[in-house]
Amino acid sequence: MNGLLKTIIKPDWDSNPIRSEIIQAANLIQIGEFQLIQLAYKSWYNKDLPEDKINFIFNEYMVSGIIPIWVKYYAKDILKLDNANKLDSYSKRYHVYDHEFGKSITSDQERKRRGIIYTIIISFFFIASNYVAINFTEESAGFYPPYIEKRVVYPELYKKAQSTIEIKNRNK
Repeated sequence: MNGLLKTIIKPDWDSNPIRSEIIQAANLIQIGEFQLIQLAYKSWYNKDLPEDKINFIFNEYMVSGIIPIWVKYYAKDILKLDNANKLDSYSKRYHVYDHEFGKSITSDQERKRRGIIYTIIISFFFIASNYVAINFTEESAGFYPPYIEKRVVYPELYKKAQSTIEIKNRNK
């Protein structure tokens, strides 16, 4: 839990100091760790990371904590460039695998159109989720999560109500 709290407060923190450097380097050039691994491989071996190795290397990095030496050196090079104020995080060489890098919305009309579309989508999901919550769920036992239905928490209230309904039905 302590590690989770530290990560929430400082996203480039990790218990492994070398991995913290890699996260910091990725943040400096505004890419993910996966892309940093791809760039490091390309820099070290002068070729793209083969598809059959991608999952193996990234799983070792994320799950086992095994960090290839070429990733360490690549991250250290980026940190050195940043310390010397020579790092250009917008350079295309860092965004080889980022296909939308450099694309921007140039016209105000396109910006407004996208804003309206996003607003409609968000509004639709907000209204739809509220509709589902109001019409297809029972009353919650409390205001705070977990939202357990009253029927589950207080079954005696509903057994009494159910028995009253059954008695009324018998008398008819």
